[in-house]
Amino acid sequence: MKKIVLLTLLLLSLGAGAMAAQLPKLRVGYVPEPAHGLYFVAKEKGYFKEEGVDVELFQFASAAEGVAAVNAGKLDVGTFGTTAPLLFISKGSDFTFIGGMMIGGQAIITRPERLAELSGKDLKVYKGKKIGLVKLSTGDVVFKGALKKAGIDYKKDVTFTEFGSAAAVVEAVKKGAVDAGLVWPPHFSLAEKNSGLKVAHYVSEFYPNYTCCRIFAHTDKVKADPETYKKFLTALIRAYRFYKTNEEETVQIYTKSLKIDEDIVRNETYVKKVAESNPDPLRKGILDFWQHIRDAGYIPQDYPIDSHINTELYKSALDSVIKKNPKDKIYKDMQTFFKKNN
Repeated sequence: MKKIVLLTLLLLSLGAGAMAAQLPKLRVGYVPEPAHGLYFVAKEKGYFKEEGVDVELFQFASAAEGVAAVNAGKLDVGTFGTTAPLLFISKGSDFTFIGGMMIGGQAIITRPERLAELSGKDLKVYKGKKIGLVKLSTGDVVFKGALKKAGIDYKKDVTFTEFGSAAAVVEAVKKGAVDAGLVWPPHFSLAEKNSGLKVAHYVSEFYPNYTCCRIFAHTDKVKADPETYKKFLTALIRAYRFYKTNEEETVQIYTKSLKIDEDIVRNETYVKKVAESNPDPLRKGILDFWQHIRDAGYIPQDYPIDSHINTELYKSALDSVIKKNPKDKIYKDMQTFFKKNN
């Protein structure tokens, strides 16, 4: 009898292992920012596997490298700044946006002695100033969009100096080569902590809920297996709820996974809330971002970008979660947010 029980347990174990091995696999690229932490929550809490998808995460130093990996078929999903995938699409890459990961997050840093001069509530404080940035970064595109919305001709009234990395921007601000610099998390927090610089503004003060890092994939892969991508998004929706309701554990997961100082993770994520981890596609935000790229002259030709945005997968995933949890306030709030932004 004992042998039969042991054999049964062994077979059950092998069966469970076979089922796990059969889960569809997605190779997902990201950059090491706290706002990308939903991936680690979904991994740590087992949401991906519970929804029926095996996710393998790959970290990239830059959006350009990550998008190139998606384009080459080395990744099934990319999670990078909005600019890079839009540029690739405009040049013929057949990508489809299916969700989001980060809203907001860009900051303008300066030296302490310039803080009073630049920290006013009006963007006019930047007229006549020299601003350091990384060309085609989210901050570059969105800050110029914010200036335009404020009626400032940034091509005449502001001088932009381009650098190859956020670290180079920080160094230029520190040395006084520029009046201020545009960087993203965690670089502005590290600049405050390690270099004594100060955040003059977060771009979201002038441009709320702007789109930053988006989730996208090859269109043919999405069309071939929409159910797997829906499962993937469902797990992220569940991770979002955890992130909104379990602050301390979320900070610990982000800190462990990204190897960033715990105080920086907590400050950016929950204290100052400089960026939000949110899987919503933000279709309207992508289209707005596209127009800012065109206005800046980075892409001369127009293109039907809307045909590369799929909001139905996310909507279907969110509807399925709400069906199981009809009274959950966070999921209902996500539904309201979706309707407003898509």
